Amino acid sequence: MTLLWIAGTFLGLFVVVKIIASLSDAKLRRSGVLPAPGQATMADVDRLVRSGQRILAIRCYREIHHVGLAEAKKAIDDLHVAA
Repeated sequence: MTLLWIAGTFLGLFVVVKIIASLSDAKLRRSGVLPAPGQATMADVDRLVRSGQRILAIRCYREIHHVGLAEAKKAIDDLHVAA
């Protein structure tokens, strides 16, 4: 019974975190900071890097190029050095 309660608690926390992240993404998309899903371009990545929003730039880069986190971080770091 205790194991079931623990699993339910973790599932509930996971759902709450996903909802909060989804609401945050929606707010960023409405404000124009993040492009619409599937619509990111390298111009968006460059804009985010130049405005200091490195994490969002990494997310957009990963969406465009379908690469892992480490590769995207390296690419964004290289862009940041060049900028």
